[in-house]
Amino acid sequence: MGLGARIGGIAASASTTAERTVHRFAKPAAIALAPVLLRQAKQLQRALVWLPEPKGQRHGSAPAPEGSDGTQRPLRLLAIGDSTATGVGTDRLADSLAVQTAARLAAHGRRAVDWRIVGLEGSNAAQVLDRFLPEVDGEWDAILLLVGANDALQLVGRGPFGRSIRSLVEGLRRHLAPDGVIGITGTPQIDTFVWLPQPIRSLIGGHARTLDDVQQRIAATEPQVIHLPTPAIVEPEQHAADGFHPSAAGYRLWSSIVAPRIAQALERQRAASRGMSTVSEPSTQRQPTTEGQPTTEGAPRRGIVPPYLLEQLAAAGLPTASIVAERTLGLDRGIRAERETAAPPRPSLRPEPPARTPGEAPAPQRVISDAKGTTTLPGTRVRGEGDEPTGDDAVDQAYEGLGDAWQLLMQAFGRDSLDGAGLPLLATVHYGEAYANAFWDGTRMVFGDGDGEVFAGFTNAVDVIGHELGHGVISSTADLVYRDQPGALNESIADVLGSLVKQHALGQSAEEADWLIGSGVFTAQVQGVALRSMAAPGTAYDDPALGKDPQPGHMRDYVDTRDDLGGVHINSGIPNKAFHLVATAIGGSAWEAPGLIWMDALTGDLPATADFATFAAATVDASVARFGEEAAETRAVREAWAAVGVTEQDAVPDASADDEVRLARTGGMLGRTRAAVLELEVIPGDDREQLDTLVASGVLEELEEQALPDAPLWRVTVETKCDVTVAEPLLPDEVLALFRRLLELGDEPPA
Repeated sequence: MGLGARIGGIAASASTTAERTVHRFAKPAAIALAPVLLRQAKQLQRALVWLPEPKGQRHGSAPAPEGSDGTQRPLRLLAIGDSTATGVGTDRLADSLAVQTAARLAAHGRRAVDWRIVGLEGSNAAQVLDRFLPEVDGEWDAILLLVGANDALQLVGRGPFGRSIRSLVEGLRRHLAPDGVIGITGTPQIDTFVWLPQPIRSLIGGHARTLDDVQQRIAATEPQVIHLPTPAIVEPEQHAADGFHPSAAGYRLWSSIVAPRIAQALERQRAASRGMSTVSEPSTQRQPTTEGQPTTEGAPRRGIVPPYLLEQLAAAGLPTASIVAERTLGLDRGIRAERETAAPPRPSLRPEPPARTPGEAPAPQRVISDAKGTTTLPGTRVRGEGDEPTGDDAVDQAYEGLGDAWQLLMQAFGRDSLDGAGLPLLATVHYGEAYANAFWDGTRMVFGDGDGEVFAGFTNAVDVIGHELGHGVISSTADLVYRDQPGALNESIADVLGSLVKQHALGQSAEEADWLIGSGVFTAQVQGVALRSMAAPGTAYDDPALGKDPQPGHMRDYVDTRDDLGGVHINSGIPNKAFHLVATAIGGSAWEAPGLIWMDALTGDLPATADFATFAAATVDASVARFGEEAAETRAVREAWAAVGVTEQDAVPDASADDEVRLARTGGMLGRTRAAVLELEVIPGDDREQLDTLVASGVLEELEEQALPDAPLWRVTVETKCDVTVAEPLLPDEVLALFRRLLELGDEPPA
């Protein structure tokens, strides 16, 4: 069945599918918007292109690189599932996800990889279970399970989908090697397919996210099973002719994510079988190192360069930077894949702080190590506290940057190091081969040297050093969960501390500061000034290879995504902008009143799961406690959070404006108008649910673009979420009936 026919089936059976347990908007939307869905589905059926599966034998071998040890048996890779398993979207099977993944695994492991593909275009999870699982035989080291897209298109419920996935995992496990791995690939991010009109895109895309959550939960609870996220395919050349399937370039991007995770998972399984620990798994045991300190390989990485930027760069085709970006992603993703959505046990900030004699003044304790191009931490110690400069720029810049960060914490906040108790400040430089990132691993700062083409070294930006050490402060205080809004707050507070380190070191006022994060990490070839701008989120770079800075500065532009752990590096622009507004409104040194307010909120009773609104309230409370209810500082904090859309404009404690719905019907050529203003709380429950669904679906914005001269018009305004004017003949009957009921409920006299 072609894609257009499957989409058409959604609208044609909207009432039936709405009875299933699906995405929370899908059930009411499928009923209320069925006429629109049917019309759009028919248009799509006429417009969409059907693509055949590439021809060729569905088994083969990816050879080992030249010079490899030929005595190892080949690794065995099975791909089973729908059209993404069979390579639809490419002309050659060699360009499919399975075969490209096999080639990458062969290069990584320096051994041949035998591969096989089982599946059929159009199959959902239940069909793969019934038809293709019985075809699987033999034993496989790695199995890719590629299902979910057709389940999303068919609005298969969470329950049936989850049962099919668990049954598939159970059946595939019988063909899995003792130290093998099953990788469940995530459901495609259909809500990023901008060519799909609304409301179909929201309906299917929202349900796809729901099914992906099911896959993630199953992977988290099943042994030898991992979840492999599907990247957002956003560049035209990464889409096939139908606009739905990946092209060869799209599968190449996808395989660059899948292969490193499969390789690392296999290494963990083999090490576990031998009773050994691996560098990819955090350990609670303290192991000796060349410095006598615990190793931190495998602890959660919080990198300054976000994954979406590295993905963009990996696909850019640059001679050096793209290869380095792909390698960096492989290192970073192996760690990020292990993060939990709930707060993990707080890492031990070791080593223990040095004992101070009574009356001894606090002082920094810095240790810089050199990884010498390897990924082994901590590396060789090359400079300690009080030692003379080494002449190595990276070593000496890291040493000075750690000192600048310590000075800010002590002088501005009275905090002795990251934990407030004199914790030594550790850093490793020259990590990896041209590694294009810098990160905090739970106990130390780690810096790569960059690729020299896009990224310069990371130690020459003191705000990067301050940012990563900021994660250490957060870990020892609120320990914010590194996902979604709490994760974006984590990134934002680290940006705030990074910027304050730079401003404090340079003696700048809020007005003099550039408010850039990572200024200096790009080479002169890049069309950009920094990684992020706190003053103007979304403007830090706009480069052919890197794309455009995606950060929003207001909640109306909040990015709802599964990538980047829920957009932690993207949506951090919103609280970043709030802090900038506070600092510039108060004036003077930003580390004084603004910094104290933010630090008080962080070190108070802030929960690890705090979202933007929770943190906003905490900063208001902190300002009131320190400066008073009517103080200019408190007013600046309230106004800043309102300005970025986190709180209501002119909000005051214990009083907020009620949500309003405004409707007006203008009577065509005669021009007569009826209008109503309603508080949301007076709208009956069913009507309110239908209205919420309608606004969230985007269908009104879609209809607004279609003009009908002299037709009666409806203007609908719901807070800041919706303000549209739609011709009455375009409205589905159910929507028109809803508007008429609301108009009667709050009718005003005719104008």
